[in-house]
Amino acid sequence: MTSEMNMFKTFPEFSKLTMADKSAYEALIKDYPPVNDISFTALMTWWDNMDHGISLSNLNGNLVIPYYLPGDEKNSGLSLVGKHKIDESICEIFDYLRDRGEPVRLVNVPEFVVSSIQYTELFNCTEQRRYHEYVVNTPCFYPLKNQAAYKRKRVEYLLNKVGEENIVVRSLDLHSSADQKLLLDTAEEWWTQNINNFGTVQKEAITKCILQSEELGIENLCVMVNGEIYGFCLYQHTQDRRYVIIPHIKGTHKRTLGFELIGYLFAKWFAEQGITYGNLTSDRGLLRLRMFLLTLNPTNFYRKYKIEPAD
Repeated sequence: MTSEMNMFKTFPEFSKLTMADKSAYEALIKDYPPVNDISFTALMTWWDNMDHGISLSNLNGNLVIPYYLPGDEKNSGLSLVGKHKIDESICEIFDYLRDRGEPVRLVNVPEFVVSSIQYTELFNCTEQRRYHEYVVNTPCFYPLKNQAAYKRKRVEYLLNKVGEENIVVRSLDLHSSADQKLLLDTAEEWWTQNINNFGTVQKEAITKCILQSEELGIENLCVMVNGEIYGFCLYQHTQDRRYVIIPHIKGTHKRTLGFELIGYLFAKWFAEQGITYGNLTSDRGLLRLRMFLLTLNPTNFYRKYKIEPAD
């Protein structure tokens, strides 16, 4: 067991995850696929139970993570992340839940964990489609010749309409209070037309990413036309330098360029940095978001599962 794992209490006790734990936590997950929901940033901004923070536990050298969103109790619960004594660990968590009178299940379990189960007949593993994370390939968007003809024509039309010479793709300096405010105001403009239960959580997550970008390891990229932001994304590098995780990507409503062009410009920038894959995270079961993400032709998914005792 690594010294980093010892920083967390042994299951069923839990330790609060703090900003000071970032390096140690990332050392624990460095050999796993770049799954957003187990990333330090996602835990600290999305899965932090809003006001209560996120707590983790150590079980046989694996992490036990509680995934909970207000109003989504049926998809909430404990998860397991790791590859050590997985069958034994699942059974121990099931016993704990049974004793507490709670639903006996694990949720949001990554596929690499499920693949480590030895006695598959003991468990029912069901895909949780709402938690699958979409992985796109930048060469599908850039160079432009790689895109389908109708998408290519749309991008070319928008480039001509706006004037390619008027477009700049760059990062804002979030150490600057002025740039920080500019990005926050741009996000706020988007939220005024898109707020719902999901949006409330996402709004808080984006705000944290912007205000605590350095501590979280978050970087930003903006599409600007004549000095105004038309779209932005927040992203983080992973241990595998071919990948970035992009938890938030937005095009403003009042000054939209069309996502075909924004996506092309972001893909071009990432491709020029040697980045091949972008994890766009999950659709959380939102049909319109799912339809949009599928139009991006994902090349892979990081699948998640619900695990229950076999009948």
